Parts: sequence; C-alpha cells; structure tokens
Amino acid sequence: MDQRVGKILAVLQENQLAVIATVDRGCSTPESALIAYVQDDALNLYFQTGLRTRKAANLRHNPHVSLVVGLDLQERLTLQYQGVARQLADEQEIAECKQRFLDKNSPTTPGYFDYSDTILFKVTPTWIGCSDYSGERPFVVEYFAE
Repeated sequence: MDQRVGKILAVLQENQLAVIATVDRGCSTPESALIAYVQDDALNLYFQTGLRTRKAANLRHNPHVSLVVGLDLQERLTLQYQGVARQLADEQEIAECKQRFLDKNSPTTPGYFDYSDTILFKVTPTWIGCSDYSGERPFVVEYFAE
C-alpha cells in the first residue's frame, strides 16, 4: 500500500463522522448533513440514512457527493472526499455493510438498521485530498481514483 492510500485509510479508520454534501434536484442548492460512516480497504465509504431524507432524495437525482472528515482543531488534520454514491440493494453487500458498522463501534447502532425506511449507500471515491498540519511540516496528498 502506498503512503498516500495508507494515510487516507488511517484517517478514515480513526474517524466516525463526516459532513456530506448533496445537491437539491429543484434548484441545484447544496445540502449538507452529518453522517456516521464506515470504510473498506479500497477507500469506499458507507452510510445509513432514511428513505425520505433530503440526502436520499438528492442522491436519487444526482449521485455525486463531497464529504469532509476530520473536524477536530486539536488534530489539525482534514480529509476532503469526492465520489459517487449508490444505494445498496444486494443482500450480501447490505449484510457486509452492517457488519462494518458493528466492527467500527459506530454511532450508527444496530437499532437504526431496524427502521423500516433505512437505506444504505456506498460511496466510491473519484478524488481524495488529505491535509495534515499536526507535524513540523505539512503533509498534503491527493488521491485520484482510476
């Protein structure tokens, strides 16, 4: 694993929350929301939401998202993430996603999965930028998905 991917994966593993931005269908107005997420080793992100939420409605119209991870001033580290979201429909993928949330001890607890309108999304990255200002010298990397 190269240094860029390793650093990005470490940041994703250390955090549990992100701000996600989606775009409104009617007037192209961005909408931001706090989400709990989990990740896989390929830098994909997964999140749970309700079928009738604004972000779910926006994603049905436009699957492109941007996210920010790392909002702690003490850490002085942030990650910007752009990608394409798709709702999970395959039962195996859904089960694996739920297990990721349990393994990460996520704020998205098993109780959320019991709601009748719960849906899960997978976000595949198109670009990721990571900026770490915690050391003597800034560490800034960009990752472009192939």
